[in-house]
Amino acid sequence: MPRALSPHGGPGAATRPAAAPPADPADRPDPEGGPERDPAVRTPAAAVQGPTVQDVAVQDGTAAEEDAGITTGALARRLGVSPTTIRSWERRYGIGPDRHSPGHHRRYLPPDVERLETMCHLTAQGLPPAEAARVCNRPPAPTDPPGGAAATPAAPPPAAPAPAASPPVSAGDAPAEDRPAGRVGGGHTLPVGPAGALCRGLARAAVRLDDPAMHELLAAGFATHGVVAGWEELAAPVLRAVGAKWAVSGGRYVEVEHLLSCAIGRALQRVGPDTPAEHPGRRAVLLAAAPEEMHVLPLQALAAALTERRVPVRLFGAGVPTVGLTAAVLRTGPAAVVLWSQSRSSADPRGLAALSTARWGPPGARQHAALYAAGPGWTGRDLPPGVARLHSLSQAVGELEPPGPAR
Repeated sequence: MPRALSPHGGPGAATRPAAAPPADPADRPDPEGGPERDPAVRTPAAAVQGPTVQDVAVQDGTAAEEDAGITTGALARRLGVSPTTIRSWERRYGIGPDRHSPGHHRRYLPPDVERLETMCHLTAQGLPPAEAARVCNRPPAPTDPPGGAAATPAAPPPAAPAPAASPPVSAGDAPAEDRPAGRVGGGHTLPVGPAGALCRGLARAAVRLDDPAMHELLAAGFATHGVVAGWEELAAPVLRAVGAKWAVSGGRYVEVEHLLSCAIGRALQRVGPDTPAEHPGRRAVLLAAAPEEMHVLPLQALAAALTERRVPVRLFGAGVPTVGLTAAVLRTGPAAVVLWSQSRSSADPRGLAALSTARWGPPGARQHAALYAAGPGWTGRDLPPGVARLHSLSQAVGELEPPGPAR
């Protein structure tokens, strides 16, 4: 949902000249009309003559604000996009203010704002900007002529085509004007690189903290392409982009990462059927995070991918003590155990060593589970004998599907 940020200013005294509003650094001069002048700034001569009728109207609160419009910078903050994006849409597709005098700042009136909000919503759904602009620029349905029959409400414009039914569009297949720019990204954008339409839409929705749009896009991606492709080509690239943005922005965008992670987690929980039942020839896979590890979203993705393939799963979540996970292994006799570590500080090989000694069954027929270390935290660590490394979701699914009987 776009962030609401309305620049309200209190009325000034009617007996003294109105002060010039502070310049917005996001509003650059119009290159075609020379240096811009803020229409609210009067010349010294006008100030000597005292307040004019226009000055009194500007001080009239909300009515004056709607009449004067808002600047490009204020609109960008409201929509959660960069000012460069707004200017690019105007230059390429004609999505700009209806009224603009060369040499003056652009001012967006309520109809202009509504049109750009629609543009943001459509692009967040994965619609290419050129197609979204055609929808936004579509003229309203004609009404009855004067003197004709009683006017009836105009029919709403046709709905924009849903992008979720088709595979993600690669950068090479998109029109040249709609391809992602080959830059790291700036302003209110995420550097997702040459991603598909769904991925770009998810990135835009994440920056705007648009939870309903994120849920819709994630649900469409997982339902259409499956968990593995949905994770590796949709969810994970946007998560990495948020992390990259956070690293270069002085700690900003943490709220984006939290809301996006929760949206992905909810979408994964809704994927596929319920966990299938175990039987002697098809034992469960145990998934758990290391005792000091709190990040478990990749484990949720693995659980959803295995469930989608009818593999029984037990997901224990974050920070599982070694003694508790060992007890679970002895009690359930799983086919495999996956221990996840996101950071090096939580990757303790001693936990893997303890799990590797877990045996169950009658004497002479003792069994043990296959043991895997997953996550970047294990990189460079010396693992106990017999422990295999998992480097990606697709590799993990290939290793664990179908799990054989416990050995």
